[in-house]
Amino acid sequence: MPRLSGSIGTPGAAGESSRARRRGVAAAVVFIAIAAAACAGLPPAPDPSHLSALSCRQVVPPTAPVAWWSAASRRDRDALARWCETVGPVVFEPARASDDTPPSDRLVVVSWNVHVGSGDVDGLVRSLRAGEFTGGAPVNNFVLLLQETYRRDDVIPARLQSEYAVPSRIAARRGRGPDVSHLWRDAGLALLYAPSMRNGFTDRDREDRGNAIASTFALREPAVLELPLEHQRRVVAAAVVQGRTTHGEPWTVRLADVHLDTALALMRGGPASARRRQAEALVTALTATAPKTDHLTTIVAGDFNTIFGSHEPAIAYLRRTFPDGPAPPDVTTFSGPLGLHATLDYVFVGGGRATSVQVRRLPSRFGSDHYPLLATISF
Repeated sequence: MPRLSGSIGTPGAAGESSRARRRGVAAAVVFIAIAAAACAGLPPAPDPSHLSALSCRQVVPPTAPVAWWSAASRRDRDALARWCETVGPVVFEPARASDDTPPSDRLVVVSWNVHVGSGDVDGLVRSLRAGEFTGGAPVNNFVLLLQETYRRDDVIPARLQSEYAVPSRIAARRGRGPDVSHLWRDAGLALLYAPSMRNGFTDRDREDRGNAIASTFALREPAVLELPLEHQRRVVAAAVVQGRTTHGEPWTVRLADVHLDTALALMRGGPASARRRQAEALVTALTATAPKTDHLTTIVAGDFNTIFGSHEPAIAYLRRTFPDGPAPPDVTTFSGPLGLHATLDYVFVGGGRATSVQVRRLPSRFGSDHYPLLATISF
């Protein structure tokens, strides 16, 4: 397929490229320190024949059909099962209201790490609908690909053994937003939420965290893709949305919401190699679970934790696999402690009826430590 026309930009981007590179080493130190926090010893892995009964492989409501793909190696299966026992079920609410949407020649997708309740998702949605990022033209239909969303619910397992793989709790110090169920229950969006890990050990106010797809379009063909274990359990949420252009031409887009690991992996090639392995597994999983749909456009977006920037092998590999969008941005998408900055967030596009793709970083972080990326796909 010929390369699509595309562009990427950000307000005040001049000079950011060189500054981001100068900060790269410092950013790497902080991320490596975070990744180095080792988990405690683990209890015995559950019987493989009982994997389908693990809490993370359940779905609410229980009748919702969700495809599952997981890393195949014995080492990964056992370790991932231990992580899996600490989180609650997948949530899939395909459509809150009628899935009838007016014809549209474009699809607007926002990818954003919301930092476990720090990001103001409702504020972002209000800005979208007010047309603040689209020259005053309201965006009434959109898809949100959110990383580090959290859920607080009694369906999350209680009374864990102290040896379980449980990362430290992340929570906003003030102004924490509602949990992920708010997007379906109160905001009226279709929702697919796939928890990756528990958010702290406590039995009281039990939480897990992971990726969510929230959409004004009905979500179809949901899938949860469990990546190879490098440091922490990481899963990808994937789903399909459909529409028609103003000329009656159908379009179909599959979206994959990604959050790669911060693993050191010093004995296996280092952190960049770990993310390359996860990127390769992601492509394998997307191929294995691909819906039988004509003219399918695939969007892979999220927080790739590329502490060494867009030259990491995972980014080059995904760019070759999904070549039809603009080049990855070389601008700050993460602003962390001590004034550190890095380029961690990307949008990749491949195939289908899309005629152009524009991606831009939004001017505000809306309370998170990441900037949202807004992608406009034209058909």
